[in-house]
Amino acid sequence: MLPPVNGPSDQFLTNLDQIQSVMNTVQRQLSSGLAVGQASDDPSAVPSILNTLSQIAQNTQAQTNLNQVNTQLQTGDSSLQQAVTLIEQAITVATQTGSPGDTATQNATLAAQVQSIQEQLVNLSNASVNGRYIFSGDSGQQPAYALDSTQPNGVQQVSTANSTQVITDANGNPLWTPMTAHQIFDARNADSSNAAGNVFAAVNALLTALQNNNSSAATASVASLKTADDYLNQQLGLIGIAENRVTDATTAASQSVTTEQQNLGTLRDADTAGDAVEVTQLNTQQQAALSARATMSQYNLFDFLA
Repeated sequence: MLPPVNGPSDQFLTNLDQIQSVMNTVQRQLSSGLAVGQASDDPSAVPSILNTLSQIAQNTQAQTNLNQVNTQLQTGDSSLQQAVTLIEQAITVATQTGSPGDTATQNATLAAQVQSIQEQLVNLSNASVNGRYIFSGDSGQQPAYALDSTQPNGVQQVSTANSTQVITDANGNPLWTPMTAHQIFDARNADSSNAAGNVFAAVNALLTALQNNNSSAATASVASLKTADDYLNQQLGLIGIAENRVTDATTAASQSVTTEQQNLGTLRDADTAGDAVEVTQLNTQQQAALSARATMSQYNLFDFLA
């Protein structure tokens, strides 16, 4: 046989359980700081929370990637600035030649200066960041060029890889395709002949003229050196544009992370101040209910019949 149902008593226990259940939830929110700590807390909020977390992760990763790219661009910018300075030094050397009184000794001294310039340009073409050659295209583990006096331009192309990587912002919009040393220092025409602005060719022409004690040829190299100087400055300008784009994209990603974190807080975080007040109120209700129940249990039927 089922036990008799004590209506008021059962209702009291049910209400007490409800108070305790709400109290447990609020206390869990206070201790974790989360209003939605698990899917069952608010199933309807879960898709928005997951989407927001995904956006935060995407923008955070974009920040990391763009910061690395920016470091490479800054190194590239610095390298090209130094290259421009070296080409202008070569122009200065070339303008010092061509006088009737030039001697083989003087030209040999100037040749040594140009040879040093050539070596430094090759080193700049092999600029690296964290062990990766930034001008070697997709073959970042090997240098782009090496000195080789047997070659027409005085250098040997070591890495022939193109650059297929495209730098994008957090939303996948293209920002920059890294340039290779071949594009910057060794510009070629479609038939592989030297293009106007070929840095290595211009410097090697001056060096060869001086080594051959040919002052008129050294003087004539000024024109190609100035063209190379203009070309390098154009490449430097392109890197500057890329730096600005990457900086703007990094800032945008950072701002998006901040905004999405605020959105996440709205969706997921607990109202700690409100929860603290609610815990106090629930404690008060619980104690009042228990106190009232204790008072009622002191009376029985004989108290009323007396």
